[in-house]
Amino acid sequence: MEKFTPQDLLKMGLGAMFIAKEKVEKLIDESIKQGVITKDQGEEFLNKLKKEVTEKSEEADKKIKEEIHKQLKEMGIATKEDISSLKREITALKKIIEAKK
Repeated sequence: MEKFTPQDLLKMGLGAMFIAKEKVEKLIDESIKQGVITKDQGEEFLNKLKKEVTEKSEEADKKIKEEIHKQLKEMGIATKEDISSLKREITALKKIIEAKK
């Protein structure tokens, strides 16, 4: 069985959203042609949909990053933030040592 990373899942989800977006645009175009909605209503709906998709995508990305960070912490693996913090501490300690010489 193939394993998928969170990034793979995000990419698949975004691909599905792209396909859905194309289908929605076609549906809106047809609705405009048939006079069910106006062009302005169609554009407004698409803008709302794009905004919602962007927000959901950003939210999903944030949750994935949080989960990865949580898993790394549980496994005891240092994150970029951990390493940066240690570098700052080492730099500060070097300065203290140099000042005492």
